[in-house]
Amino acid sequence: MAIIEIKGLRKSFGKGDKALEVLRGIDLSVGEGEVYGVVGLSGAGKSTLVRCINRLERPSSGQVFIDGKDVMSLSDRQLRDARRSMGMIFQSFNLLSSRTAAGNVAFPLEAAGVDKTLIPARVSELLELVGLSDKAASYPAQLSGGQKQRVGIARALANNPRILLCDEATSALDPQTTASILVLISDIQKRLGLTVVVISHEMQVIMEICDRVAVMERGEVVEEGSVVDVFSSPKHPVTRGFVELILKSGSRFLENGYAPRGRLLRVSLIGEGVQEPFAGELVRLFGLSPVILQAHVDHIKDTPFGTLVIDLLGDGGKAEEAIRWIREKGTAVEVLN
Repeated sequence: MAIIEIKGLRKSFGKGDKALEVLRGIDLSVGEGEVYGVVGLSGAGKSTLVRCINRLERPSSGQVFIDGKDVMSLSDRQLRDARRSMGMIFQSFNLLSSRTAAGNVAFPLEAAGVDKTLIPARVSELLELVGLSDKAASYPAQLSGGQKQRVGIARALANNPRILLCDEATSALDPQTTASILVLISDIQKRLGLTVVVISHEMQVIMEICDRVAVMERGEVVEEGSVVDVFSSPKHPVTRGFVELILKSGSRFLENGYAPRGRLLRVSLIGEGVQEPFAGELVRLFGLSPVILQAHVDHIKDTPFGTLVIDLLGDGGKAEEAIRWIREKGTAVEVLN
């Protein structure tokens, strides 16, 4: 069941000849309890999209449904209630410098009119959830980037939202801190059963925690599907660029002057296929000589994923048979030359 449904969403800034169309007819849906990623280069429209979901930006046209209710048609009071069901984490943390960590987490509770006697216990619970019980009295200037973002996460969870919107939540963090924040978001999502939308320009972030992904370019969704499918068999050039950036393989060999002696293949192995004696089977069944130029093993969320770049030497006809055999196994293979 979709908890977020977007239909024909458009957003322009400016008017007349100077209008800039940032979103161009977006259609997508996010299932309840799903971790959904939106990835794209800078300027693709990702952040505008997420801000339209909670109507921090008002779309020029189209509809956004949350739990079946069109947020475009809500009154101001109804919109405030709807926003409480959606916590948001920002790239720049957006903490109040004059408030302690506890004070920042308490702020949305105070704004919602929660009984003041109940707030300290809730704040304590949230700071413990994000691992910052010992930093309750610290001000933002006294916290590291990762600690600031943990405060931001605790604040986003204050009003028990069903949806967590993460707008480039790890972009300002170093790789090690990014990894710890992604683990925290994933753990919180599982514990609380949240629906999470992750906006990022980094495919690695999407791989770590997302179930499905939409790839955006110039205000449009150019590819969408499960992260495993999109990553293992990218269709659009933008998606291929993201995958190449992670794997540093395939066509980059050609770009760097490598001269293949046979068919240059990029083979994507998923799940149990990662452990199969793939190259040995090409020798045994077809009498070919696969030269492994690169092997890369990673995980897409909890699924092992491997990529081989192979220069497949031998008879051309046998090579074609081998490629058909690979595809018949359901394995993604791309001939690069």
